[in-house]
Formats: sequence, structure tokens, C-alpha cells
Amino acid sequence: MELIMDMDKNKIDCIHVAVIGGAHHNTLGVIRSLGEQGIKKENIHVLLIGDHITNRNIISTSKYVLARNVSHNESCEKIVMWLRKLAEDGKKRVVVCCSDGASEVVISNKQELSDNFYLPSSKIDISQLMEKNVQDAVAISCGLHVPQSIVITQGNDFKWNRFPCITKPLKSVIGAGKCDICIASSYSELESILGKIEAKEVQIQEFILKKMEFQLIGCSLDGGETIIIPGYTRILRQPRNTNTGYLEYSPIEGLDYDSEAVHEFIRKIGYSGLFSVEFIRDENNKDYFLEINMRNDGNAYCVKSAGVNLPFIWCYYSLFGQLPKLPMTFSNSIRFIPDFNDLKVALSQKKTLEWFADFAKADSHSIFNSRDIGPFFIEIENQIKRHI
Repeated sequence: MELIMDMDKNKIDCIHVAVIGGAHHNTLGVIRSLGEQGIKKENIHVLLIGDHITNRNIISTSKYVLARNVSHNESCEKIVMWLRKLAEDGKKRVVVCCSDGASEVVISNKQELSDNFYLPSSKIDISQLMEKNVQDAVAISCGLHVPQSIVITQGNDFKWNRFPCITKPLKSVIGAGKCDICIASSYSELESILGKIEAKEVQIQEFILKKMEFQLIGCSLDGGETIIIPGYTRILRQPRNTNTGYLEYSPIEGLDYDSEAVHEFIRKIGYSGLFSVEFIRDENNKDYFLEINMRNDGNAYCVKSAGVNLPFIWCYYSLFGQLPKLPMTFSNSIRFIPDFNDLKVALSQKKTLEWFADFAKADSHSIFNSRDIGPFFIEIENQIKRHI
């Protein structure tokens, strides 16, 4: 509360936000970050994207949003229509995207929407920038290392002889997801995997035996003129095909990495908005760029729990053109647990008792929050329904 009082409450009351994402912990983390900083719940509107979303979900049951302000749609196609409708009340809102699909639609329609919204943006065409090979080319030009890779179109001939390798959908937003990320140890295994992948365009990449996987979660303002990266994540319990696992979040001063190359990358693409950049470090301490996510990251609530409120910083700066009087750094590492997702990983690794201990000791959770308990009970209900 003291942090809120340090700022002009009248300014906070002027902040109106449109949050777009799935009915999952990424979106919930943004809602909580904004609400905990004092933004009125009636000033937060949410569009949930996905199939079979009911009115009883983990977002609409949060105390930081009004249920009547939560809408849902099956696909991203109606985002622009929803924003146009929202703008009819004359309030200019800050847009926060919590999915790749939402980011692509919003940034692609910046020219149409910018009169009524403060939007994330990029200098490079966002549809191209979503492609992993385009990101790789920019990364290389900035001095970052990337694993060797090729991009193939399903059904076409290709040559590849580096094994093991990993397959990834070229764009995460086009009919593809985590299930398309697979590791192949031989050419025949690679062919078998490709036959099961839904994505039409696939990146085949050399598999780096990693010593460490880390993620930089941050906020870029004015096309990279100001970049805030308070810390980095380090996965403690590795899930399959994702970095949303039980992790430690530590101050950025403790990580030896090429910060100037990362900053140059963000300036080169001219990106403004919330982001995360993913790396792996091999056994020889060489860092490899994997990708940038131009949206709020699923792990990002750990940053708020550590003391730096990136979604609020993005909203405040967008509206007032200056940084809020809030911390931009933190001192002590914290542990973040993605509750039910991590429980499944722990069960598969026969570490159930360890998970309960980690849950109890965690400083930050994806769903559980004693100050906003409704979503946790809804998720328990949803998990029970899924397993009946």
C-alpha cells in the first residue's frame, strides 16, 4: 500500500487496461499485478481466447476484475472487433497481450487501433518476426549465438545430418503448439516425428546439451530506448517442452551474459512492450538464443512477487510517458511454482512429497494466492472434472 501512496492516486485511477489472453495463469498474473498495484477492477477489461471457456473460470473469479468485464471468444479473429467495441466509451486503454496470437493481431492492427489504445509495437513486420528463423537472423546480426537449424515445409525434401535434433513449429500461433516440439536421435526417427506434427512449416534445430536454461523477463519502452530486465529464471524441475516449471528467479546482477547484444536485439526489432527472451547455456558456458516472446510471459508473475511490477510499469509509462516511482530492481532470489502444471511433472518424476514441500515453501505461485483465493478453488474444480 505504501508504494501506491507514493504515486498520485488520481493517476492510477486514470489507468484503463485491456488484457487479452487465454484462461490460464499468464492472464491471471497480469490481472493480479495490476490489481495489487491499485488499478480499479472496473478499469480492467479482459478478453479470453480459447475453446470451451465458461463464465466460471480462473480469471472471472479473481477479486481484481469484475466478472461482467470478462469476455471470451474461440479464436483471435474477433480481437479487433472486441477492442473497437470497448473503445466506444471514449476511454483510451493500455493493451496487454498474454499470448502469441493476441500479440500478432494487436501489433498487426496498430495503425487502426492506435487512436484509441496504447499498444505494443515492433519496427519489423510482426508476422515475419513471429517466425523463429527471422528471429535467429536478427540475433546473429547482434552477435548472439543460435543453434544450427533449417526450416522445412512438410512434404518437401530436405537434408539434415546433425543428431540429436529438435523440431519446433516455425510459428507458435499457427495451429501448432508444445506437442510439436520433439527430439529425434536419427533420420528415421525425425521422419516419423515430422509425420505426426500438425504445423506445415517446421524448424529443425541441433539439440544443445544444456548446463542451464534461463529466461530474461522484461519490459521495453520506446522501441528499446529503455529496457528493464530485473532478473532471470532458472528451472529447478524441468517439464517437457516448456519452461513453465518450478523455478528460481534471481537478480540480473548474478548472471554473466551478453546484455548489450540482448539490448541491441530489442532495439533492432524496435519492440515496445512486455517480453521474455529464452536462452540455453551449454556445458562449455556458451549461451544460445532460442526465441523472444513479444507478450507477457507465463512465468512473469514471479517478477512482481520479487518486487518489480512490469505490467504496471508498461501501463503507467504508456499513459504518462514516465516511469512510476516503483522499484526496477530487487535483491533476493525467490522461488516460483506453477502449481498444477508442476504437480503433473512431479508425479511423472515420482517426486510427489517433494512437490508438496516445494509448494509450501514457494514465494510465488501461478494460481494459488492467499489474497485472491477464488481462482485456486476454481482450478481445483476444473482439475477434478478433467480426471473424472
